[in-house]
Amino acid sequence: MVRMIAGAEPFEGERVWGHNVDESFYAQHQLEALDVNNTLLEEMQACGSQKTDMELRALLGCFLFSGDDIDKRIKVLSGGEKARIALAKTIVSKANFLLLDEPTNHLDMHSCDLLIEALNKYEGSFLLVSHDRYFISKTANKIWEIDEHRRIREFKGGYEEYVEWKERMAAAQKSTPAAQNAKNSSQSASAPTQSSKNAPVQAAPAPVKTAPPPAPINKEQKKELQKQQRLFQQLEEKIASLTREKARLEASLSEPATYSDRSRFVQAEIDYKKAGDELNKANREYEQVFEKIMELEKNQ
Repeated sequence: MVRMIAGAEPFEGERVWGHNVDESFYAQHQLEALDVNNTLLEEMQACGSQKTDMELRALLGCFLFSGDDIDKRIKVLSGGEKARIALAKTIVSKANFLLLDEPTNHLDMHSCDLLIEALNKYEGSFLLVSHDRYFISKTANKIWEIDEHRRIREFKGGYEEYVEWKERMAAAQKSTPAAQNAKNSSQSASAPTQSSKNAPVQAAPAPVKTAPPPAPINKEQKKELQKQQRLFQQLEEKIASLTREKARLEASLSEPATYSDRSRFVQAEIDYKKAGDELNKANREYEQVFEKIMELEKNQ
């Protein structure tokens, strides 16, 4: 869909830009569009942003390019470095609407945080597609979900609010029409007995069709559900703890004293990456457990 909006994918229908919208599209193939013979600074100058060399150097510094790095040729950069320079070009362009397709691919945790900071300072609008839930939670203030019928459902709020809403919707599904019908049938079946105590004798009513008795509860499934629910709670606590630890390490990395001691800086970087990796792993487990709980509750 984002490629359709960007005009990079053919489609049937009409795409109409708003007034004075000037878009810029970032995707993985943008790395191939870089001029490999340019230096980093020359590539940034080619964006037509009208920014001074000093401003461009400052932006490159935000993407971890500083000092002699500015004079490197694009052709000697690694894949991750090319991704960073392509993102820097997209953000520095004169566009007021950015389309970002998986922008965190090839980025390490620190570079991802720098991108988050840059986007939060960006004065225009942006539309992004990403599988990185941490990145989405730190940047998006509106979520578009494409359902199985290819319809777009809009949620006006951040990713964490969206997840909470999805959980409430899943919980609400327990009160399904089938369950409600079974309840109503049960009430209908008991009504003649209650009314017969006070009413005159009448002809026997037509038999009431009731729902078949529920299948016996699968004890093994119930036990597994309880196990997954405990694991889900543990993962919630773990994610909260790792998020706090990651924030603490971020604050440490922003202190000048950290950079004055090389060993302290190296250790802080290692700890920060480890916390980020553990947080990503915990988030993946959290999602898997949540899906398993939904499946078990559905089969109860």
